[in-house]
Amino acid sequence: MNITQLLYFMSLAGSTAGLLAWAGQALLVSLLPVGTPAWLPVVFAAALLGGFIGGLTVAFDEKWAGNRVQARWVFSGAAIGFFGGAASGAVHLPLREALPGALPLATVLGWLVTGGVVGAGLGARWISVNRARLAHGMAGGICGGCIGGIAFALLSQWIPDAAQCLAFVLTGAGISFGIAFAPVLWRSAVLRFMNSGDVRAANKLGSKEWAVQDGDSYIVGSQSADLSKTSYGHEVDIYIPDASVAPRHARIFAKDGRFYITRHPDLMTESGLRRYLLRLQDRSVTTPRPLEDRSLIVVGRTTLMFVMKHKKSGQKV
Repeated sequence: MNITQLLYFMSLAGSTAGLLAWAGQALLVSLLPVGTPAWLPVVFAAALLGGFIGGLTVAFDEKWAGNRVQARWVFSGAAIGFFGGAASGAVHLPLREALPGALPLATVLGWLVTGGVVGAGLGARWISVNRARLAHGMAGGICGGCIGGIAFALLSQWIPDAAQCLAFVLTGAGISFGIAFAPVLWRSAVLRFMNSGDVRAANKLGSKEWAVQDGDSYIVGSQSADLSKTSYGHEVDIYIPDASVAPRHARIFAKDGRFYITRHPDLMTESGLRRYLLRLQDRSVTTPRPLEDRSLIVVGRTTLMFVMKHKKSGQKV
């Protein structure tokens, strides 16, 4: 799956989350007795939206990475999204009360806050790769929440019965798309799967691409998520299911605007150097080597290509 497909399916996951959140909120409202505080369904709706987005996007992200979906990671994503959504939902009514003459603006601001908080929580799972990912998730979530808020504010005047449902769907899609698109937008390069002598890797990776940006530090290896000891993030960021690839095989990192590849410290032994292959442009890698546009990397029996976003001529790849 390439980056375009990733964005499409993340948007689909987000819109599904929005639809489920709307249905859950509508069910709650129908069951609540008369006189229930007005803030309760608002906070519950934002919490549901955050929870569904958190759970579904984490599940899809793992599926896209080629890993078996980990229940603990999905639960963590859903919990972070739920509590983040609930916290942000608490500001919806105060905003409406503070801006009684500009209700559409208050609605937009409310969902903007929800998107930002949920996006930041989901971006946190990539903080080991790059601390800026938290800010990217927040920025993407803010944009998505803004889209949903505008849709709600505009459509509620024309189709009030369907406006809330559509707004939830658009907000969910916008937040999930924004969270996935932010690192893609700021990417400096792409790492592409080319081919593999390992059938499992060839079947799983297909047209797989990984966005790489300045400041990132990725671990490349064959350790699946099943063996990870973390509760929310990855131990191996670029998963290569190749029997000839070590659990932690290589590291790709950025420094001073340039990208490098080197062996993982686990392989810096005599047996590791002898057993596990890591080559760049047909030369064995034992120390950090700079990556250039269209550099070919051989990891075990798998070949990857490093493609710069901009060629030296300044044209896009």
